[in-house]
Amino acid sequence: MINFKGFTPYPEEFARQYRKQGFWKDKTISQIMEESFNRFSGNTILISDSGRRYSYEEFGKLVTRLALHFHILGLKEKDRVVLQLPNVPEVLIACLAIIKAGGIPIMALPPHQEAEIGYFTQFAAARAIVIPDLFKKTDKQAMAANIMAQKNSPLEMAFVLGDNVQNGFHSIDALLKDPIEKRENPDILPQPDPDMPALLQLSGGTTGVPKLIPRTHNDYVHNFTCNADMCELNQNTRMLIAIPQEHNFALACPGFMGLVTQGGCQIISQNPSPKAALSLIQEHKITHWVAVPAMIISLLNYQDRNQFDLSSLEVILTGGSKLNPEVAVRIGKELHCDLQQVLGMGEGPLFWTRKNDPQEIKLDTQGRPQSKGEEFRIVDPITEEDMPDGDVGELWCRGPHTIRGYYNVPEHNLKAFSDDGFYKSGDLVRLHPSGNIIVEGRIKDCINRGGEKISAEEVENHILAHINIDNCSCVSMPDPVLGEKTCVFVTLKNGASINLNELNSFLENERRIAIFKMPERLEILDELPLTNVGKVDKKTLRDRIARQLAFEAEN
Repeated sequence: MINFKGFTPYPEEFARQYRKQGFWKDKTISQIMEESFNRFSGNTILISDSGRRYSYEEFGKLVTRLALHFHILGLKEKDRVVLQLPNVPEVLIACLAIIKAGGIPIMALPPHQEAEIGYFTQFAAARAIVIPDLFKKTDKQAMAANIMAQKNSPLEMAFVLGDNVQNGFHSIDALLKDPIEKRENPDILPQPDPDMPALLQLSGGTTGVPKLIPRTHNDYVHNFTCNADMCELNQNTRMLIAIPQEHNFALACPGFMGLVTQGGCQIISQNPSPKAALSLIQEHKITHWVAVPAMIISLLNYQDRNQFDLSSLEVILTGGSKLNPEVAVRIGKELHCDLQQVLGMGEGPLFWTRKNDPQEIKLDTQGRPQSKGEEFRIVDPITEEDMPDGDVGELWCRGPHTIRGYYNVPEHNLKAFSDDGFYKSGDLVRLHPSGNIIVEGRIKDCINRGGEKISAEEVENHILAHINIDNCSCVSMPDPVLGEKTCVFVTLKNGASINLNELNSFLENERRIAIFKMPERLEILDELPLTNVGKVDKKTLRDRIARQLAFEAEN
């Protein structure tokens, strides 16, 4: 019987089915990782951008060592721990150590500040936090101390990576140097129920504070082992990850955990810039690059790209937001490597294109479920009836690695999940004749122009076909008559120029889209703002144009 307040378990009949079909192995993440540490002991598991290297055997020992320290210092089974480290090896060591000690890491992102971290701590009753001493000049120890000092704060322990650890906090560096495994038997560590939450991921929403996503051992193991097989990872795989390691894409899609099951090596980088990526691809003979579309576009447009040897690169794994087909075509032509697209969510659903798909499927769709156990529907978000094939509707998902509820928000779960357990993704998609899906936008990313619903992503795809446009983002702007109109923010290719009339002439005559879908304002930026996970930050853009319109109305 699952006993974890705020957690929605899988219904028993589905759990039995997932076990019977072999999706769930009834093994913890720690057990799966330990099997790989032993099987591939001499392989290199991790290389940092600063040059630090770890073998599977060495890395496994450090995980066990830190887990024992956490346990002896008072971390108990089911204790929540906020994990907030940058892309350094210790973020992965600490993550797996918390899980091995029976704790549940909350996968916070490095840029989160006291408001977000304080909220996660209070909401999830986190007893511990793992932080760097400094992050981009922000004193993270002062942040932790402030949270601890709040009335009724549950936070009791802080584990700090860095040279200047304040009194009362624990030094991760010191703990990793102390061979506690010579004094304590690792058998004292707990063995969690595989149906219990293993970690709490953050929802990918761009408004409000992210909700917490409970991923169980069983569902997450199926998530990353299935993903590793589908992406055809092996011992020769060398994967570059520069997006935040705490993010679901970087951790388990297939991410570090999936890669470890196949004996490959991850290169972890703190620098997402195109120059850094190009240097690391050349230096380490990278075969797989995990990148969001904005990173790919930046690398393709980097003026000195041809000075680097990218011949080792076999495939780019991309997700986070839809990759425009024109950009996808450039990957093959200019980088001479393959592409796999994913529509993935921290809540669990994963739709991938396959390496053996026809070229048009790779370029124009976002894939099909990676797991044979994943069910999906495309429904009218108002009537909740299934849409005819080819029509746009909301994507609903249910399966062996899709959650049944967010953590501790029962009222929201009534809206976010159907009565029969389908997760309502909020993504607008349509079914391609191949059985793959094509993403058309987000329900909340629709612009309601006097009752006409405009998919921002649809218009963006047309705009990106313009020869002068580097990147773009369409957002709603307030209008006193129609309610909303479309404003497009663009970045331009070197030396290029464009105005609104030129853009709309192109959209009308070359792309032939409906007049009501055309942008009614154009703003040119040097770069588009990004969220912590590399998506274009549309909330910031909406706020920016709303302020600009208000200013213009007053002057």
